[in-house]
Amino acid sequence: MRKRFTKQACVALAIGVTMLSAIGCSTKTDPEQNAQGEKGNAAQKEVTISLGRVVGSDNKFKNGETIENNVHTKWAKEKFGINFKVDWTVGTGDAYTTKLRLLLNSNEKLPDVFTLSDPTLENQVVDSGKVMDISEAFDKYASPRLKELYAKYPEIWNTVTYDGKHYGLPTFNANSSFSVMWIRQDWLDKLGLQVPKTLDEMETVMDAFVNRDPDGNGVKDTIGLSLSLKKGVTAVKDTFMASSDFLFGQTAIPTYWTEGADGKLQYGSVQPTVKEGLTKLSEWMEKGYLDKDTGIMDEAKAAESFVQGKSGMVFGPTWMASYPFNQDMKFDYKPVPIPAGIDGKMGFGSEPQSSVRFYFNNDFKNMEAFFNYLDAIMGPGFYDPSSELANGWAEGYDYVMVDGKPVYDQDKIPGGWIDVKKYTIYGNDIQTPKKELEVMAKLGQGKTPETPYEMYFSARPKKWAEAAAVLQTYIDDASVFDLYTGPPTATMAQKGELLRKMENEAFLKIIYGQESPDSFDSFVAKWKSSGGDDITKEVNEWYQSFKK
Repeated sequence: MRKRFTKQACVALAIGVTMLSAIGCSTKTDPEQNAQGEKGNAAQKEVTISLGRVVGSDNKFKNGETIENNVHTKWAKEKFGINFKVDWTVGTGDAYTTKLRLLLNSNEKLPDVFTLSDPTLENQVVDSGKVMDISEAFDKYASPRLKELYAKYPEIWNTVTYDGKHYGLPTFNANSSFSVMWIRQDWLDKLGLQVPKTLDEMETVMDAFVNRDPDGNGVKDTIGLSLSLKKGVTAVKDTFMASSDFLFGQTAIPTYWTEGADGKLQYGSVQPTVKEGLTKLSEWMEKGYLDKDTGIMDEAKAAESFVQGKSGMVFGPTWMASYPFNQDMKFDYKPVPIPAGIDGKMGFGSEPQSSVRFYFNNDFKNMEAFFNYLDAIMGPGFYDPSSELANGWAEGYDYVMVDGKPVYDQDKIPGGWIDVKKYTIYGNDIQTPKKELEVMAKLGQGKTPETPYEMYFSARPKKWAEAAAVLQTYIDDASVFDLYTGPPTATMAQKGELLRKMENEAFLKIIYGQESPDSFDSFVAKWKSSGGDDITKEVNEWYQSFKK
């Protein structure tokens, strides 16, 4: 297995990229320079890029188009001289990963460019020697704004770097949605309560929501907080809404690897503050603040109680205003900041910075064309008003122009609305961190939409924008990232599933009062002796390689 890169390589890359960004013009001062990819290189010879594609039920076409020949691929050929050649298609993301694994194991040709989100397979792909180190190509061909972005978040390279070389290109997640508290404002008003800012205040509110008949029906049938514990006491990487991670603050988030005082990574689930958090959940369960079935509820089921008006609070992303919330919710609810956790600090488990990475076949010779194209399709991810994709991906497909302005009403698009971004090499839009949050927060602050992106997002539910404005006030201080982003270690691969099952069972027994909170100490000892200590050692060998 190739070794992960050293801190010197990371620092050198960050400095080099920063200098290159300084030499070029910034995105704020010279949109023309930063949109260089959108000028295209059609004057150069045409190039072919072979792909494997997922074509599922959500891929729609019109005008006789296909995944290989459509409005987007025609645009790419005209602008950049790129012919996208689809070698094979599959129907699902899982089938796509399986296909790539079979190609690798049978020593068959991989596509020129492909994406992966499976760290184990990615490690195998790199070890196979079939994909290229892109360090030189990135330095030579990436646009100034791409270099500036990757210099701002140099740790994102950790997912693809071995022996100081970058064997792939990580893409960014939006990091724009997690996490706010949704609360029944009408219940607060009726009971004379204020939005809670601490766990003690939250308990006072939950007790009133459960015991003072907030819905006025004369029946004790309300709960204080909707939670999903079916996948365990986890954060956003496992539970995408109705999560409990806010309770633990910043010191330790269950299932997350974070840096301890000694500079080493520590597994959140075995830290002392988690015991305190589990004790609190056990108390809330005993007092009836939680649904008694929360241990077997998935996210959607857990959120139902809030949607149906039987729960006073639920934690989750800003986009809950669109799903599962709906127009049938006639009561007054609103997004508010999360309260300080068990350690006195606001904290929540953030989504990872990167979930998907590009890889490039060793035989691929057209990195310049790829980077020109990538910069162009990331125009919307940068929310660049000068991007030719600012109004949408293709006129007449996902928008139409009326009186010189883009209109997104699907009923007004001839032949129906088409999600053109699914035709791109990525199969979706590629976001940049917190850019969407900036746009949505501006709308949530009541400002008039001006850019095409703001006008487009203004069609979203108002409460989504309001939640973004709330989240923006603390996201930088409260986000907790899982710092282990490598492939499963040897012991993880062998014992990780068993250890996680042990963890979930131990935690639920504490929460449901089947075991005392002190049983947490026995769990920790067993976790360590059953492979946890070995995993911690392996994780830190990986982590320390970046700090040498």
